[in-house]
Amino acid sequence: MEHDLFIDGNIKEYTWTIRTGEKLVEQIREHPPAYMSGGKLDVKATEESKFIALHIGIYWGLGVFIIKDNDHVNVMCDSKTMYEIFTQDKTSDNQIINDKVRFINQLTELRKVKMNFQLIDSKDNLSTRHLFAEGKDTAGRDSFSYV
Repeated sequence: MEHDLFIDGNIKEYTWTIRTGEKLVEQIREHPPAYMSGGKLDVKATEESKFIALHIGIYWGLGVFIIKDNDHVNVMCDSKTMYEIFTQDKTSDNQIINDKVRFINQLTELRKVKMNFQLIDSKDNLSTRHLFAEGKDTAGRDSFSYV
């Protein structure tokens, strides 16, 4: 099966949207405080948050059986850095980004998920709106309805 995965984030929250055909599944989470991750996830940049969103979006999608082994995932990213890291083997000096790239690669290799990265304009990112919704959630904040 083929899925489009849109991701976005800021220093406070990260979000992902999985589109499978006409169906959208949308989620948003707050970054935990740095002390809860042993200081390893002290998010200080939007770019770090986007890599976290990609890692968790894939992990969550597999966990609730939306993404399955051998599926194709089109990562619709508006980050040139992310696109270059995954398509041109560029590297980063950011530890959070490097850790997330390693975890994403391990997870997708283990589950035989085929990743295709597409660079999109930020105005076309379906997940971005969740970060700016004031007064009401536009995406789920838990997984209860999926498990």
